[in-house]
Amino acid sequence: MRQPNQRSQPPGPEHLAVREEAEALADPPGAAAAGASSGIPPAAPPPEAPVAERDAWWRAHLYRADREPQLTVRAVLVGGVIGVLSCAASLYSCLKLGWVFGLGLTVCMVSFVAFNGLRRLSGGRIRTLGLLENAAMSSVATVAGSTTGNTVVGAFGGLMLLTGNTVPWYHMAPMVFFAALMGTLVAIPLKRSIINDQQLRFPSSIASAETLRSLYSSGAEATRRAWMLLTAMGAAALLSLCRNLGSLADNFKAIGRPQEWLASLSNVVTPQGEYWLRGPLNPLTWHGIEGRLVGVSLEPGVLFIGAGMIMGLRVALSMLAGSLLLCFVIAPWLILQDQAHALDPQWIKTMKRVMVDGHPLWNPVSNWGIWCGTSIMVMSSLTVVALQWRTLGRAFSGIFARGGQAAAQDVLADVEVPMRWFVIGLVPVALGVILTLWLAFNLAPWLGLVAVILSFAIGFICARSCGEADMNPIGAMGKVTQLLYAGLAPGHGGINLLSAGVTSSAGGACGDLLSDMKSGYLLGQSPRQQFCGQIIGIFIGTCIVVPVWYLLVPDVKTLETYNPPTATMWKTVAVLLTAPKRMLADSAIVAMICGSFIGILLPLLESFRPKWRPYLPSAIGFGLAFVLPNSFQNAFSFAAGAVLMWLWARYRAASADRFAVPLASGFIAGEATAMALCSITGTALLMLHDAKLI
Repeated sequence: MRQPNQRSQPPGPEHLAVREEAEALADPPGAAAAGASSGIPPAAPPPEAPVAERDAWWRAHLYRADREPQLTVRAVLVGGVIGVLSCAASLYSCLKLGWVFGLGLTVCMVSFVAFNGLRRLSGGRIRTLGLLENAAMSSVATVAGSTTGNTVVGAFGGLMLLTGNTVPWYHMAPMVFFAALMGTLVAIPLKRSIINDQQLRFPSSIASAETLRSLYSSGAEATRRAWMLLTAMGAAALLSLCRNLGSLADNFKAIGRPQEWLASLSNVVTPQGEYWLRGPLNPLTWHGIEGRLVGVSLEPGVLFIGAGMIMGLRVALSMLAGSLLLCFVIAPWLILQDQAHALDPQWIKTMKRVMVDGHPLWNPVSNWGIWCGTSIMVMSSLTVVALQWRTLGRAFSGIFARGGQAAAQDVLADVEVPMRWFVIGLVPVALGVILTLWLAFNLAPWLGLVAVILSFAIGFICARSCGEADMNPIGAMGKVTQLLYAGLAPGHGGINLLSAGVTSSAGGACGDLLSDMKSGYLLGQSPRQQFCGQIIGIFIGTCIVVPVWYLLVPDVKTLETYNPPTATMWKTVAVLLTAPKRMLADSAIVAMICGSFIGILLPLLESFRPKWRPYLPSAIGFGLAFVLPNSFQNAFSFAAGAVLMWLWARYRAASADRFAVPLASGFIAGEATAMALCSITGTALLMLHDAKLI
């Protein structure tokens, strides 16, 4: 049994998470394949240790790709098949609901159970997927199933609604492919800075690594940790299933096959979807305003609580502070000043027609807060880039270093993705983006070049957001591009949509790859093979997403029957921003100016006053609070998880060392898996009904 390190004082949540990421996932190379642990690795270097020292420790004690298979043919084939199936479900879900469910953890567990069953049925002739094979397979499946679909539903769906015409497949396919490839390339120079050097958290990635390791580990201590994870996963999955029974019953009713027993069961076991803050807890009550604010409620879920436990106290409390400022101070004032409409002059009248329990529902987050929040995230990320010019310079200097000299000085030179791959790929991919936008969509080459340059900035912002707050703000970043192109190409809604589609797709791909690489860093995967797996997933996804899109949406009339929230939002923003008369309210412009100032100030204070950092809000967390659809609800759950972890680490340090990350990972994995399976089931029922198969 691994004994906890002795400390003079209880560990803070940040040290605890870093230590759990490294030590708890650090079985000796080959231990998973052998089925046993053969020793205890030395303690990981502290976070403040030089990067070279931490890299050397990782190579010696975590890296196992040279001893175990990773990106094998069967891993790619299984991942491709699952990716094909998940692509259709994800597109349909995004069309109907406006969001795409995560499949990474679900795919890992399903493949683990399936291959173990096949091994038993075959008498041991079929070998199960190894740990790294399973991780590589999951990466291919999730990229193929979701990454390439972001551009299609948002940009192309919005363009179809805007123009009334269907986009030819030979225009759509190259744009989807090159945009996703651009984001993958952007991740290359960011990987070592964000993951190796800054050690950003990526909470869902930690949960994925912990779940996989628990499935493949043995030994007394590993067994106890696995039982904690599985118990938390089962409880979270059961709670999520109870919450989704009503939706499943509605899906059966929608296809004309009502299941009375399911509806009756949901009435008994389904908890209330959300608990509105009433009376003095409702911020509108203080100002004598009738109604409620979207998101000023609590939900009976544990996914965000688990993510908050891994995220850390600083980022989670920053999100809570931002949501309190928006919902309890700014939003009531805006409503009183009749400024909360931001985008639409008729917003006040429109929102008063939306009633919940007889009360009007106000939504300043999506209509006003998004402009302030995105400004904070954009400017803070650009400021961090400027402050880290030496680190990024070292990354790019690897392009010109001699191979032998670089290998001698860098213990990871033979496993990290080399910068020359970035250079070799950048020119043809950038030309592919520019030529596709020009020849297929009449976007001037210089405007295409701006989209390429913006892909770097948006990719960096999405990567930092995934690392710090476990959110990939693709939609919000798309609005940044739409706003910029409203000035560069005024009056052209199509240009507005397509440029935003390129940058948001690139940002999403960059965030997805770095999230996978964080899991791979914890499991000892080869970054080069992970990069190749991402390319394969993008190729498979492009080949699948376009024909599936045409099967689901053959024409504009069919698209309108879905009432697609994502496509409608993209189209609405494009129309409003490119209208001859400026539609953006003065309050939203002031919000962008204030957000930009905050985004620049916080990183500067962190850099020049490092002792102040623990007491300063995280710019990414603070900005995300203004962007989240259910701002207070989500931020409160994140903060509750972070405070729970802090208290646990402070008063029961030994127990927290052993079981905190498995518990948090179980919460994330259980609820995410159950939600994905319920959503896939409902989507499949509706698709089969629409195809007249049931």
